[in-house]
Amino acid sequence: MSVSLRTDLHMHTTASDGQFSPTDIVAMARERHLTVIAITDHDTTDGIAEAQAASRISGSHLHDPMIVPGIELSAEDSGGDVHMLGYWLNIEDAELQTTLARFRQDRADRAKRIVENLERIGMPIRYERVLEIAAVSGKRGGAIGRPHIARAMIEAGYADSIIDAFNRWLSPGMPAYVARERLSPEGAIALIHRSGGAAVMAHPAKVPEYRAMVIRLVEAGLDGVEVVHPANDANTRLELRGLAAIYGLITTGGSDFHGRGENGEISLGQYNPPPDTWRALQAAAENHRARNT
Repeated sequence: MSVSLRTDLHMHTTASDGQFSPTDIVAMARERHLTVIAITDHDTTDGIAEAQAASRISGSHLHDPMIVPGIELSAEDSGGDVHMLGYWLNIEDAELQTTLARFRQDRADRAKRIVENLERIGMPIRYERVLEIAAVSGKRGGAIGRPHIARAMIEAGYADSIIDAFNRWLSPGMPAYVARERLSPEGAIALIHRSGGAAVMAHPAKVPEYRAMVIRLVEAGLDGVEVVHPANDANTRLELRGLAAIYGLITTGGSDFHGRGENGEISLGQYNPPPDTWRALQAAAENHRARNT
């Protein structure tokens, strides 16, 4: 009798801007009977080893999810963000880790400047509190993001929600916004490939003219496109599946889980790609590693 595989290939932990630790994520995945999960923190791979360890030592091996090493790279085009997911990459790759360390420092510098901007417009918060929320420590480091600042703003009474903080203060064009270093989409794909991973365009519905972007990135070696995602409506998913069929792309998906929603809901495990997606991504990554040798 075949076993039904349930996968979620997009989630974030306290290693970047998620609310739950990698160990907590594994426990939640187990409770939801997920078979395969990918840890895809923003610009860091620091949560992966903890998640793998938690899965191995939980004591219930038959029900533990397999951990796919992943990342979400912050790429940007002239039209805005075009984030790139990397799967099965070599997290020990020296170039990858050097690049990520530079990005994390840039995130920290940016966060300080945003806090300074908030103080100038009459909304002072402590940078130290942002660090506490980001769970940054000397042991694991971390990728500080605008959601951490938004949570500090909520605590201080300056915003009603993370969405409110972004809409009024933290998004491009808003009073506290500060730009930061990012890769181009093509640069992100190349970095993922050089580190032995498969590259997937994240949440296409958030990208203006996503169809043209997918076609453009096929030329850069794009391996897949995220079809099943909370931001993608039924028509978007249908069009993405058509593009994937035309250009031979892997169709992936996941919850993009960061933590509890505004009403306390947990979306982890609710957005599932085809059960064999992880194998297709693994095969693509193996092809890139073979080309690198």
